[in-house]
This record gives sequence, C-alpha cells and structure tokens, in this order.
Amino acid sequence: GSQRTNGAYGALIIKERVPDVKFVDDAANTLVLQEWYMSSTNQTPVSLLINGKGRAGEYIHSGDENAIDDFLKGKGGVFKTVLNEHYTEDFTTDYHEFPVNTDTSYRFRIIGAISQNFPLKLSIEDHNFTAISVDSLNIQPVEGLTALWLAAAERYDIVVKTKASPRVGEAYK
Repeated sequence: GSQRTNGAYGALIIKERVPDVKFVDDAANTLVLQEWYMSSTNQTPVSLLINGKGRAGEYIHSGDENAIDDFLKGKGGVFKTVLNEHYTEDFTTDYHEFPVNTDTSYRFRIIGAISQNFPLKLSIEDHNFTAISVDSLNIQPVEGLTALWLAAAERYDIVVKTKASPRVGEAYK
C-alpha cells in the first residue's frame, strides 16, 4: 500500500542467540527491495530501489490507464518503452553496496517491500546461493539457486559464497 510507496517501512532483524559460524551474519547485509514510480498517479514502475537507492534508466516503461489497470488486476497489459526525459548520466544516486571479502560466505536478508501485486526476480551476477530461511522460519537449505522470486511482504535469508578470485576488472564491494 501507500505506506510502502511513500517509504514508511524498514527491516526488523532478530538475530540468533548463538550465531552460526559457517557464514558472516551482519544485519547490515539486508536488502529491502521496492519498486519506484515517477509519480503517485502513474502506477508503472520505472526503477527498483535497494535500501532506498536506485535510479531510473535511459528508457522506461509507459502505459495508458487501461493497460495499468489491467496489469494491476492480473490481466496483463501492453506497455511501451519510451525515452526517459529526466535521464542523465550525471547520477546523483548510487546503488547500495555491500562490502565483502573473497572466498567468504555471507548471510543476506532479502525483504520484498513491494507496493503492487507483482513479484520481483532477484539474482546475483555470476553467483549461486543457498536459501536458509523463508518469512523468518528456518528451512532445510535449498542449495544451488540462481534466482529468487519475491512477492509483497515476503522475506528470504540466503547465504552467498563469494568467489576466491573475482572476474578481472570487477571488484567485490
């Protein structure tokens, strides 16, 4: 609803009494995912925010009111890709970065703070990961995942093992 669209949300992290030593468990490694709209009247998402940070690209999706209404009702919709008149290469917003070391396993908490009723797909470039918790309940680990689909209010905890040697020219941050 509107509370998420307007940014009134956050993460509540309750840590284990006895931490799992198989991975780094830092509450700062939390991703709150939310779509972003250019205005409160146009319900076509133009960007994805990670912990409140993101930017709209050079091109955005646009649709008329009927297409948006059909899409939100689950009937699909026809959207076109149009030039973003506000686009600039002189960005004032950076993406959220997570400092990590090579050859180390990290727990990440993924929270779907999605405003509309459509899922987001999350993947981590050149990495597989293991799901260990869903909606705050520990699960039998699901290994070798390449992506997660998140719906509104869903939460996953995943473990990502960083590469021993990242690809040349791409540092971990």
